[in-house]
Amino acid sequence: MKLTKEELLFINRTLTSHPTEQQRPSDNIPKQVQQTSAEIKKLLASISSHSQFCIVAKNDNEHVEFPLTNLSSLIDLLEHNVEAPSILEATQAGSARSWRTCPSTPVRLRVSSQYMPFNIVSISQSGGLLNTFPFKASAIQANLARRIAKLYLGDPIPLLAKINSIKVITPLELAISFTMDKVDNSRLKAFILHNYIQRKGFDKT
Repeated sequence: MKLTKEELLFINRTLTSHPTEQQRPSDNIPKQVQQTSAEIKKLLASISSHSQFCIVAKNDNEHVEFPLTNLSSLIDLLEHNVEAPSILEATQAGSARSWRTCPSTPVRLRVSSQYMPFNIVSISQSGGLLNTFPFKASAIQANLARRIAKLYLGDPIPLLAKINSIKVITPLELAISFTMDKVDNSRLKAFILHNYIQRKGFDKT
């Protein structure tokens, strides 16, 4: 995000300001706190007009990102049902990727009537690992690329996923990446959140 001129001046002034010997810090602190508070509010108001906030919770090697439309939606996050978080895991390279789960309920992907639905071995918000049995992965790779697939999450109404890339992992497994519209993506995020809670044992009493 590109900072405005006013934001750059505020940051520069904050980093370079030092009290002089003539100043009495104890007298100056309340005024500085008030000024800083006012400027932070002004900065947040400016940023919030063209940005989206999120709360990032770090848990071991995983990040859970809760999307916020604006600052006031923090209260909605705590009090009402809102959009499910994006769950990420850190890699050895230091980057983050979508958390993958082995579904606790069967998940299947269907590309066309030519093939029976394939089982999903693991799934994330942006892709999955496909079991291609009884076909060899390399034999059907080309037929799956750049297709619109139907993703069934144990529900008769499928999600529509556009397959963007596909890679052979083992003789009977394909790794696919996909994208979907916001509504279907929200359903997938909720499904992954449910599996995450089950895997972590958060729902145990």
